[in-house]
Amino acid sequence: MEIIEFKAGDTDLIDRAFAIATAAHHADTPENPAVPERFFRTLFTHVMPGRERYWFAAVEDGLALGYIRINFSTDDNLHLSRFELHVHPDHRGRGAEDLLLGQAERFCAEHGRTSLLTDVPAYWEGGPERDAAPARTLEARGYRLSLTSVNRRSPIDPLGADEERRRYEEALAKAGDAYEVRQWVGPVPEDLVDTMCRMETMILAEIPLGDVEAEPERMDAEKLRAKEAVYTAEGRTWVVSVAVERATGEVRAWTEVAVDEGVDRDGFQGITIVDPAHRGHRLGLLLKLANLRLLRERFPRLEYIWTDNADVNAPMIAINELMGYTTVDARVEYHKKLEG
Repeated sequence: MEIIEFKAGDTDLIDRAFAIATAAHHADTPENPAVPERFFRTLFTHVMPGRERYWFAAVEDGLALGYIRINFSTDDNLHLSRFELHVHPDHRGRGAEDLLLGQAERFCAEHGRTSLLTDVPAYWEGGPERDAAPARTLEARGYRLSLTSVNRRSPIDPLGADEERRRYEEALAKAGDAYEVRQWVGPVPEDLVDTMCRMETMILAEIPLGDVEAEPERMDAEKLRAKEAVYTAEGRTWVVSVAVERATGEVRAWTEVAVDEGVDRDGFQGITIVDPAHRGHRLGLLLKLANLRLLRERFPRLEYIWTDNADVNAPMIAINELMGYTTVDARVEYHKKLEG
């Protein structure tokens, strides 16, 4: 068995990697949505601004048994690396996992990365069983649990028309006249680019990170538009609702849901964030309800919205439970510090 690095031109290994990812999904998390093929293949041709991506396969007798994808930030958090590991279910337990993990650790150390992150599926109360072997493999190599995110699913119309209207009007009244709800599908409107960059820069300072030390990642207009170009290539469309403070024109709260081309029934909740100085006005609930309306209007084929929240993020969990989200499973993030 050997390790081979592969890139966008290595079509045979990319085909095999997609087959591995698909087989791993069916074996490990069949209840959850699978990664669309166009999205997966675009990972080799389009990289988000401020990111680098590297792929390595474990190959035996010409057959790729598993692969690992390593992601670096290049503008901020130069000590961090996140990776994703998949081994085909038919070839697990034969050494590919350790071989790929060893490659990732060496590669990250060579590039000055001292903090490694990855995650694995996990059982959550009331949900389907999940294989604990990947977690045990990581723990045996010195990785430690950092954060648990609970995976939830909600129908696209969880409350019914009357209850949804009642809750929307309550949240709107709580917000008062200080905010205007604005919505769009696709790229950020030009007049909101600067304020949306400010909101994106805020993300890492406001979400739970476990024991990981990370600085805010700076966003600017050029990077924002470059991100949107990657989304277009991926076949991913974002449906967005924001609360704009009337007095300043600044976005003070934001929620978004992604819809992937060719995915018939599932939408994927992205960030929901409220500026700390503007909490307590039900802006998160208001925007989530507004976004559901827009999603049903623009994508009537959708049936479910999927989301995940850190198990310690009580405010967001409360909003999601209010909106009918039920738990499915979890993902456990593991963290390993390398010697600098």
